[in-house]
Amino acid sequence: MRSVELTIKELLNMPLLQEAQVISGAKGLERFVKQIDMLEQPYTIKGYPKGTLIFIDVYPIQQQPEVLIHMIEQLHTSEAVGLMIRSAQKIHPILTEAILQSDLYELPIISLPEHISYMDITYAAIEQTLYRQEKLRQRSDETYRTLTAMVLENIGIQAVSDHVAGLLKAPVAIIDHSETLIVSSPIGWDFRQARYPVRRNINIDQRSVAYLLIDKEQWNAMEEVGIEQARLVLALELMRNKIIEDTENRLRGNFIDELMTPPAPPRHEVEQRGQQLGMNPLHLWEVAVIEGSVAPDEEWMTRLLYQEAAKYNIRPHIEFRSNRAILFLPTPQVKATPSIDAGQSSIPWATIVLSWLNDQEGKLAGYRSGIGRPKALWDIHEGFSEARNALTISRRLSGETALTAYKDIEVYHLLRGTMDEKGFGLLFDRKLGKLKQYDEEHTTDLLRTLFFYLESRSSLIETARQLSIHRNSVKYRLERIRDITGFDLNDPHEQFVYQMCLIYYYLLEHSE
Repeated sequence: MRSVELTIKELLNMPLLQEAQVISGAKGLERFVKQIDMLEQPYTIKGYPKGTLIFIDVYPIQQQPEVLIHMIEQLHTSEAVGLMIRSAQKIHPILTEAILQSDLYELPIISLPEHISYMDITYAAIEQTLYRQEKLRQRSDETYRTLTAMVLENIGIQAVSDHVAGLLKAPVAIIDHSETLIVSSPIGWDFRQARYPVRRNINIDQRSVAYLLIDKEQWNAMEEVGIEQARLVLALELMRNKIIEDTENRLRGNFIDELMTPPAPPRHEVEQRGQQLGMNPLHLWEVAVIEGSVAPDEEWMTRLLYQEAAKYNIRPHIEFRSNRAILFLPTPQVKATPSIDAGQSSIPWATIVLSWLNDQEGKLAGYRSGIGRPKALWDIHEGFSEARNALTISRRLSGETALTAYKDIEVYHLLRGTMDEKGFGLLFDRKLGKLKQYDEEHTTDLLRTLFFYLESRSSLIETARQLSIHRNSVKYRLERIRDITGFDLNDPHEQFVYQMCLIYYYLLEHSE
């Protein structure tokens, strides 16, 4: 017969079955009936689909009530939902073991009056199912109209979420794939504490963009319809929000292009437009440039950045250019008045970006980054210039260090622009010419070893880390350097002179 999709309890509530009696297995009355089938002989229970309710006349088992034990076992094995016996009162007695077994499996045994036939039950169940389907359709239409009207009236995703929670009589949350909460109902509910969390995808353009999380152990067909309608309407709401967000990002990108191309707009204009576009002019802004051989994963990087920013309740921005990601990282100021070179940032952006670069399970392994100093919004082009300079110097001087902060290499940048190339060149040849020649002839790396040794304040461990070699190898190389140059590694004046020569060599002559 056709699908029924009613619970046994709902069937028993039909007028036709008002005289039916539940003999045992009452805990299973909430099971859903997929179909009703008639059984001719008690030993032929096989091949029935899951969810079948079996109808049988009393006569095949009237003279051998012990057959019920076998039937209950077989029904349980085949995942049937219950047994209806017409005129079951004629079985004398119904074995206690059969009743206990029925209760154990929560498989109801129901006695029907003698005048009720299999066809009577079938027709009544179909009629009830059709009625219920029509009610579901009406409820579905009503729910959809209500939710859609809320979207069209721009009431907001929170109001939609509240309506869905009321419909399901359960807490709900909409969360994105980074486990960041978008909205919850009730407001402030921690979805991580849900006892019965069930997630349903919310899709836009056949791509999952978020989850609807429901904290409810069970729900009926009417609520299932509500869930499906909610998913559709929430997708519409999220799509609209995404369009708004994409538009804002494009406007912010245009604004940043203006800020990064001197001369910047007047300060009052920057403050006004920054406020309108969500780039707070009262914050200080650091610029970080992340660069690799290929472009970073845009979706992953954006999610990573905004997930971190959510911890501080701030709104950053990110741009992607060729093989670079350019991050604009705000930090609320302690004082209300911005200053160009304010003190240390209260948000450790350099540490955060470095942790991304060093995360072997992330997608930035092998990338480098430079980060500028905190700047006022109208001076953000200076921070971008510093980040690029830090990145350039990083490639030449920083060894295995993935991130270079401009504040740490500012003196190198200044030297790079003021060095007398001829004078430094002659000094380098006198001091380190032999060492350079030795490196070229023997394919060694003594110049870089000396540079990192001086940079690390004579630390063997740090030098070994930067060169990815053992500490004993550093000791051996330093001995060779002494032999070739006659350099006294303990003389502070000599250390300074040699360090300046090496900075000149790597920044000006040995640029990549």
